[in-house]
Amino acid sequence: MASALREAARASRRAWSATARPRMLDAVRAWTRDRGEIEIGRRGGGFATTARTESGEESSSSGTNQNGAAIRESVSLKLGRDGVETAIAFETGRLARLADGAVMASMGDNRVMCAAVAAREPDPNAGFFPLNVEYRERASAYGKIPSTFTRREGAPKDREVLAMRVVDRAIRPLFPKAFRNDTSVQAIVLASDRSLDPSVLAVNGASAALHASSIPWNGPVGAVRVAVVNDGEVIVTNPDDATRAESEFELLYAGTEDRALMIEASATKRGGVPEAVVAKALRAAHDAAKLLIAPQRRLRERVGKEKRPLPEEADATAAAAAKLKALAVPRLTRLYELKIQSKSERGRMMAELKAEIAEELATSHGMELTPQALDAAYLAASSRAMRDLVFEKGVRVDGRKLTELRSLAAEVGAIPVVHGSSVFERGNTQALATVTIGSVDDFQRLDAPVGPKNKKFMLHYAFPSFSINETPRRGGLSRREIGHGALAEKSLAGMIPDDDAYPFAVRVNAETLESNGSSSMAAVCAGSLALMDAGVPIAEHVGAISVGLVMDEDEDGNVTRHALLSDIMGLEDVLGDMDFKIAGTRGGITGIQAPLDEASVARNQVIDEMYAAIARPREADEMSAFTPRYATLEMDQKFVGKLIGPQGSTIKNIEATTSAKISIRQAEPAAGELAARVGIFAPSKDALALAVEQVELLTKEVEKGATYGATVIDTKPFGWIVRAPTGCEGLLHVTEYSWDGGFISESEVESLMPVGTEVEVKCVDVKPGRNGKTERSFSVKQLTPPPEGHVSPPPKPRIGMGRGARGSSAGQGSVGGVAADRPSIYVRNPDGTLKKPLQRIADAAK
Repeated sequence: MASALREAARASRRAWSATARPRMLDAVRAWTRDRGEIEIGRRGGGFATTARTESGEESSSSGTNQNGAAIRESVSLKLGRDGVETAIAFETGRLARLADGAVMASMGDNRVMCAAVAAREPDPNAGFFPLNVEYRERASAYGKIPSTFTRREGAPKDREVLAMRVVDRAIRPLFPKAFRNDTSVQAIVLASDRSLDPSVLAVNGASAALHASSIPWNGPVGAVRVAVVNDGEVIVTNPDDATRAESEFELLYAGTEDRALMIEASATKRGGVPEAVVAKALRAAHDAAKLLIAPQRRLRERVGKEKRPLPEEADATAAAAAKLKALAVPRLTRLYELKIQSKSERGRMMAELKAEIAEELATSHGMELTPQALDAAYLAASSRAMRDLVFEKGVRVDGRKLTELRSLAAEVGAIPVVHGSSVFERGNTQALATVTIGSVDDFQRLDAPVGPKNKKFMLHYAFPSFSINETPRRGGLSRREIGHGALAEKSLAGMIPDDDAYPFAVRVNAETLESNGSSSMAAVCAGSLALMDAGVPIAEHVGAISVGLVMDEDEDGNVTRHALLSDIMGLEDVLGDMDFKIAGTRGGITGIQAPLDEASVARNQVIDEMYAAIARPREADEMSAFTPRYATLEMDQKFVGKLIGPQGSTIKNIEATTSAKISIRQAEPAAGELAARVGIFAPSKDALALAVEQVELLTKEVEKGATYGATVIDTKPFGWIVRAPTGCEGLLHVTEYSWDGGFISESEVESLMPVGTEVEVKCVDVKPGRNGKTERSFSVKQLTPPPEGHVSPPPKPRIGMGRGARGSSAGQGSVGGVAADRPSIYVRNPDGTLKKPLQRIADAAK
């Protein structure tokens, strides 16, 4: 039956091939005769198409050919401190071919898969460009299995989120304003040499993928990281981990051939670096980034897809937007000239004006705009009114001059109990910072393909919704909070002393309580104040400021005029073109998110206000009672074992009794170190004093005649082994327990003072012992005078040593001891030796 069915199926397929298939192909050819002819076939394991036009010309494409060849463009750069020639390449056509654009970016042994995809239709409800960037580092890229329960990568780590923000800021400005399609750019790290940072490669790979794709984008861009070493004399491009660890300043840069798009920088040198060094690093970074643009352009010339057309704005919408601008600009100018200082009041009046103009537009002019178009048109009008004031009158929307700062205020010790606290205000922007100091156990552990394994300084930035008078959104920590916190952390991290001088963890919580622009820079200022309030030994205050750029451009995109605004507020941030965040001391820059020398004057004004609140870190006696204390002691290497104790018992006991945390860094003779360094972290002044006392005791020998509170650590048949607070151990013999001289059996030894018993003892002897060790004897009975009438028993004679013994006591006494005047029961030969027992018996019989 089954064989019959199979044969019937084969016959049916043969019949279809002989009749139906030719008719179907004839129909297709007839339909395409006037449109060009399409031949369908198979090639190379995948489908291929060949199209003939009316002129007979042919063009070929491998389409989804599984064996398609990769197209690769590269450039060689000198990377690292040694200037090693390394190829940076962009490859497409072999992997992820269904994406709008996909590139495998490589740099040495690093590989990052970058892909860009855009929706087919625009999002009509998008109020801003809907771009989403994802960056993930696979654990397999550096030979690890994730440590999670499921052994899969979990939620993005802070480092990955920061890389997403870097890629976003580098590519977002180059999308056309008319493009509103949902767009996704994804970068996956597939291989890492654990030396060069793959996030920099991800920026270049994302640029190449977008440039080669059909997505409208005005790229490409190049991105590099540079490090400054040797006091600015050497600029290293794409430094490895070792160079970054010893650098004084490092900078991440992305830009086009003639324009900077994204800059992040931080100084590790205490006090920051001079602005001339920053300018030198910026020029070096721009020159290196330009070299990465050429291979991307060559890649597009070879395989680039035709860019999608941009949607054209309807004539009615354009006319309505133009009419709204004509109505709104003069009224907005008058509103700005009121010099309103309150953010909420200005926002209310602008919203009312918007509703008024929209109604007038509809009733008096018969024009209507969608909510999205109305918002965009009103925002453009608001920006135009602001620019006219700035360029023509040199005045800003709140009445300030271009370089004028808002009112400043600073306060320390604002919150009780915490280790350190501060409040910093700049206009309607207010930040509260608290500091918590912890031990080395509180260092944050990091798991990344590159970078340090842990960090001691952490700054966490929070932006609650009430700070802008909004109801909270659902969800966890936002990317914005992670990014702003990282920028503030970088700005302050270089001021924290190194582990040798300050081996403790420090965490700053920066809470944004009011926000009207530049809240991340307020977090830097509040953090610096709180660090000094907590007594963290930072050398100088770090002040921070945001400066805005506004400019006018002609039809060709050339800048015709521009202006810089010091200490921008939220509205200026929205209506302007770019903001620059700069942090630093009076002597140099510690962190930036874009370059600007003019910010130094405004930064110094902020620092002056901060020094008025607190001029130096608090001394120990000025700190809050709840502020932890710390001390660093040097100890001879030979005492480290005593401090640790058997199986760590001594150090654990000190930590348990004092609530302190103790860390030990062994001496390194090869580096010229002769003493170990002991760090003591305690929760209070009294706890620190007690812990220091106990540690210092361990470096001292017990003194003969001194009294100590000892602990029984072992029992023997003949007494107890006790340990003094100095860590010195010795014997308390049973005969030194009491004056009565009574016999103490082995069982009584254990019952009288079991292990762990605290007992007061007196040191009665300290003398050299075997193997270079010191022998110590302790006594309990000698803590008190002997009882009245007490007579010390005479010393016991030495016990005979048997046949052939020599000396005055040989052959005298018996086991247990015999008095010296008692007649001996032993008989001796004339030569003094004992007679044999049988001989004695024979002589006695005679």
